[in-house]
Amino acid sequence: MFRYFVYVVFVFTAHIGLGQKQVVFGTVTDLKTGNAIPFAKVQFTNSKTATLSDSIGNYRIESMEKEDSIICSYLGYISKAYKISKVKSTYSFGANQFNIEFQLKNMFMDFEEITIKAPGELPSTVLIKKVIAHKEQNNKEKLDAYEYNLYNKIQFDLNNLDRDFDSSKAVKKLSVIYNYLDSSEDGTSYLPLILSETVSKFYFKNRPKTKREIIKASQTTGIENIQINQFLGDMYLELNIYDNIYTIFAKSFISPLSNNCQNYYKYYLDDSTFIDNKWCYRLSFIPKKERGLTFTGSMWINDSSFAVKRFEANVSPNANLNFVKDFYFRHDFVNVEDSVWMLKQEKVIADIKLTKKSKVYGFYARKFSSRKGFIINQKRENDFYRTDNTVEITDGANQKTDEEWETLRHVELSKQEAGIGNMIDSLNQTPYFKALKNLTYLGATGYYPMGKIELGDVYSLFSMNPVEKYRTALALRTSNSFSRRIEFGVRGAYGFGDKTFKYGASIRCNLTPRKRGILSLFYNYDIEQIGLSPYAVSMGNTFATVLSTAPFDKLTFVT
Repeated sequence: MFRYFVYVVFVFTAHIGLGQKQVVFGTVTDLKTGNAIPFAKVQFTNSKTATLSDSIGNYRIESMEKEDSIICSYLGYISKAYKISKVKSTYSFGANQFNIEFQLKNMFMDFEEITIKAPGELPSTVLIKKVIAHKEQNNKEKLDAYEYNLYNKIQFDLNNLDRDFDSSKAVKKLSVIYNYLDSSEDGTSYLPLILSETVSKFYFKNRPKTKREIIKASQTTGIENIQINQFLGDMYLELNIYDNIYTIFAKSFISPLSNNCQNYYKYYLDDSTFIDNKWCYRLSFIPKKERGLTFTGSMWINDSSFAVKRFEANVSPNANLNFVKDFYFRHDFVNVEDSVWMLKQEKVIADIKLTKKSKVYGFYARKFSSRKGFIINQKRENDFYRTDNTVEITDGANQKTDEEWETLRHVELSKQEAGIGNMIDSLNQTPYFKALKNLTYLGATGYYPMGKIELGDVYSLFSMNPVEKYRTALALRTSNSFSRRIEFGVRGAYGFGDKTFKYGASIRCNLTPRKRGILSLFYNYDIEQIGLSPYAVSMGNTFATVLSTAPFDKLTFVT
């Protein structure tokens, strides 16, 4: 009987030990104020068992497992956890009980009362006034002298390539160009045609202002087209953003940094960030009036010097630039020394539309300039700046190898840019492309290339005047394939009215390629209109004789 009693007691005791509960209770309060925090979440760590404190901050949570830790959290407060094993327990009614008081810290700081008042001026107005006040201080023109290494890259791309471009018969005949198509940020396709690169050393001296540029390397690859190449000069425009007026394609635009800019522009302060470890504010601007020679864009202003760190702008949509549909430029500046900011990089893009309201393809004219190796206020001897030419080309500048160009460039060429030369070489093997190029050259110069000679002049083939009645003429001259330094030319004409042959010959020689010194020798046996401007088209020009409204009353035979 006693044995059964011992057995029952043992089973009952074991049952109590195995089924013993773990109870945690206490309150949740604010650490600073001591106020109760109602409905705070209390949960055993790594467990789904949880509860909420009541309306006066009390809580009680139970578990049949032996929990290791407990955590309390509430919105706006920093969560807090305790190790249950480190808290002294009490045993009551078959359960281990732990009293844990949670005092939570508010994660928000306390502030004194803040009063906000409307400013007398808008922040954008205050900022632009400070930029204008510091213009002279931040303008590089204040320096006595400076010099730097310059890399210029100018590119012309055929744009306005619509869906019909791929299906065009002409394009299918020149299928090689598909490998060189590129696309802009807006997804528009374009075809690179011409790439011109120069590497030079640029020098500037103040009082009096003198500039000198020595070109150390130069090359142009792509399609040779006289009318496009003439546009290259306009791409070398110099824009100083601190000027009051920007001259672009012979038109004067009001600068967003002009002294009276607030009469023409609205400004908005809309961002701030670090640019090259310089804290800057972004100031956007738009024109006050829709029509006018103004810009739309933004500038980043350094917070301490009020110098322009970055400037980018488009001409206003209503600005009339004739054949230029759009014009964009961006300048990036670098702080070289204290109070000395220099233009580091420049990007210019002009969207050139050949004709209005037509499907004729246009061009992107792009310019990228990079400057580095700045030397500030180290003026050279005055004799160094005395030169006959502002721009000089060193011997061998046009004969650099591909390996040399790899080291001379400030940036690498893209795949499409690097492939322009290969594309043109491939296209030149296509008879169709040769014919197109020759016809383009004929339209631009009046001469049709035939290897080492050129036949023309198509504009003087037939003409009329009172003495000769009807006149026909033909000319021959040597091409660049014969020589780039010397040109021989002959021409002959016949008048059906005076029944007389006219003729002439000429020699042109480039004596000094670096300075473009040309020696011309010629002999003419022909009629001329006395008093005709030497810059006007010649007497034998078809359009001059047909379209001219002035009478040919001073025709003279000249030898």
